[in-house]
Amino acid sequence: MTTPWGVTLGRLILALDRTVATLVSAPDGLDQRVSSAALLDVDDVHLGLGQAARGAELFLFVGVPDDAIVTWLSGLGTHGAVAILCKSPSERIVERAETARIAVIAIDPRARWERIYHLVMQVLEGQAAAEPAPAGESMRSGAIGDLFELAGEIARRTGGLVSIEDERSHVLAYSSAGDEADELRRLSILGREGPPEMLAWLRQWGVMDALRTTDGVVVVEERDDLGLRPRRAIAIRRPDGPGEFLGVLWLQQGSAPLAADTDEILTGASAVAARMISRRRAVGSVHDELVRRLLGTRGEVIDADYLGAQLGIASDVPMVVVGFATIGASVDGIDRAGVVSALTLHASARSPLSVTAMVGQRVYVVLPGVETDAAVIWARSAVSASERQFSVSSRAVVGGPGNGLTSVPVLRTQVDRVLDAAENQGELIAGVTTVEESRTGVLLGEIVAHLAANPALVDRRVVELAELDDRTGSEFTGSLRAYLDHFGDVSSAAAALHVHPNTLRYRIRRLQMLTGMDLGDPATRLVVALSLRAGSTVEERTT
Repeated sequence: MTTPWGVTLGRLILALDRTVATLVSAPDGLDQRVSSAALLDVDDVHLGLGQAARGAELFLFVGVPDDAIVTWLSGLGTHGAVAILCKSPSERIVERAETARIAVIAIDPRARWERIYHLVMQVLEGQAAAEPAPAGESMRSGAIGDLFELAGEIARRTGGLVSIEDERSHVLAYSSAGDEADELRRLSILGREGPPEMLAWLRQWGVMDALRTTDGVVVVEERDDLGLRPRRAIAIRRPDGPGEFLGVLWLQQGSAPLAADTDEILTGASAVAARMISRRRAVGSVHDELVRRLLGTRGEVIDADYLGAQLGIASDVPMVVVGFATIGASVDGIDRAGVVSALTLHASARSPLSVTAMVGQRVYVVLPGVETDAAVIWARSAVSASERQFSVSSRAVVGGPGNGLTSVPVLRTQVDRVLDAAENQGELIAGVTTVEESRTGVLLGEIVAHLAANPALVDRRVVELAELDDRTGSEFTGSLRAYLDHFGDVSSAAAALHVHPNTLRYRIRRLQMLTGMDLGDPATRLVVALSLRAGSTVEERTT
């Protein structure tokens, strides 16, 4: 992911603070500018996807062994990488990075990588979302460049330690802490929950309820037994409209008392933070809307030249669209923003010009200038990474290549057709596949879906057989399907069912006698096979 402006490496490290990051080595100094970042996990490195992230300058290595990182560094050549972030970097990594003139930043081993990425992007994107103001204006007038600078300014004026969180309690920015931060602050920044007894006490005290229902400063008393230092907090609310809750500005007291006008400073700072957060979200909303228009979800004919100019993508570059859908679970049950962010990170490693959007419960990634085979390899690694990070199984469908931006809506429609069919006939469609490879599964899925929606087209004998199984506990339906799926080969079908071949032969003879089916007739076998699949689809929808 690339940002319009960059920050110096020194500015980035100062913003992250010792709570998160420690500079290990910077052979070319701290004045180098960083404007883009890519996350690489073990699949990206082993499959060679990391070498494709040519536009990135900062790399976050997630769960990648030392040997793989050293190999990756050795293969960079003249790549313009500025720094790498990894947990507990070994001496070999540092030495190899120094040879390549690349800085090494060590990340706290307890930190969650998705949180680190968000914090890094908060710093990199700070200037893009900064509010311009004449020199000399006060914080209350909006002269702070980004949320990290705002947190630092509040800390200087109050003498405390500042954290700015969104409405989901995700840290957006914070001030330098030194050794004065308590455990709750440190773990919150690292993306970990605080100690259970501490969180239970905060809930019991009603801190979050008070912040969501009041506009004033909320005081949290010190608890020595819990290691909780005194705090003050104020809600961040949207400056216009009904005052939507956007997050919380926290101020932890350090070793010295807070300034006398702390509450006044917090009140003004919360208004500034609200404007910054609202502006940043507005920028993100505009981008998301552009990507959705590119995907053709708005129904109108897309203006390729306009969208290409806005998204920084040449309108005539070959396009590939990858669609992701969860298997057996709803995206509503997980962190939706986290899923999109994770896929965005992995897409940036494949193509710096990639764009990502969530539409309904599906996520789409547009990969400009990427070949279909490479997109399949990338999609496979992204599915694997998503399962590791979110414990969610998903499938991916690759459509393309298409001719330029105008092909994207068509590719997205083709991808959706495969994903829709996979909901009915998932066993016939691979977990990661292409539109071309899925034609048989798609057609069968659509036929079965049509039958399931029109019960009169389903062979009544199949329905009666299923009803008999339900009443008596017999296993005719499963035996019949296995027999047909194995083209009448009793031995292989019996092996799949884990029964003796004679048992299966008896069941087949018995069900033919009960229903009158002639399984020697090809037309009968076709109708019965389709009806069995349609019946399974209906059963899945009703359970």
